[in-house]
Amino acid sequence: MARRHDINLNRCAFSIRLAIAGLLSLALAGCNRPAPLAPASPESMPVLTVPASPAATRTIEVVYIQGEVRIDGLAPELGDRLNARFNIQTGPGARCDLVFNSGNALSVGQNARAAFDFGAPVALIQLEQGGLSSVLKKLENLVGRDSYVIETTTAVAGVRGTSFCVWVDATSTYVCACNGTVRTIDANGGNEELLESAHHTARLYSQAGSAISMAEAGLSHHDDALLESVASRIGYSIDWTRIDD
Repeated sequence: MARRHDINLNRCAFSIRLAIAGLLSLALAGCNRPAPLAPASPESMPVLTVPASPAATRTIEVVYIQGEVRIDGLAPELGDRLNARFNIQTGPGARCDLVFNSGNALSVGQNARAAFDFGAPVALIQLEQGGLSSVLKKLENLVGRDSYVIETTTAVAGVRGTSFCVWVDATSTYVCACNGTVRTIDANGGNEELLESAHHTARLYSQAGSAISMAEAGLSHHDDALLESVASRIGYSIDWTRIDD
């Protein structure tokens, strides 16, 4: 009986030791287990930045503003890049100069209204009122066609590269080949003429009813200083001793 009692005591002690060892193992495992990661707060989450698409390349830039000018109804700022099609309106004493394709400059004078379309191979300007002075040194070369055309209610002037001016009122259009060659024709398809000049040759187209007449005209609405200031926008100096080609 004593021997059986000792065996039972030994078994009980062994079971107790196993239980204690198991508890110690669990405790140690709990101490060594890494703490769970706390969920990231929205502030700590990384923000994915997607770069904006580059702006479309535009070749028409506003380089000079004087007085009240509106482009598509809004006041422009120096350095603005314009779309291919736009409208310009100027007030008394105002002026707005543009450069396109880096080698062509134009100046919209006071009290002017004009619509520009540079989206086609031929640059087209519809001048409703006021004046436009142009110095064109980097136009596209279109075979058998003018590269730059100004239309009014009484005349059309087309060029392939030159310095010239156009002024419009309710019944007439003044066209001057300031330094170069300008092809002119009235709105009815008559009075076509090729003007060539080293220093200002002008024509005045006048409308009376449905008839349009053409007459020689002197220097009016502009002078050398205006054209030279327009040319300076593209770093060009006009040589008034020869016809620009």
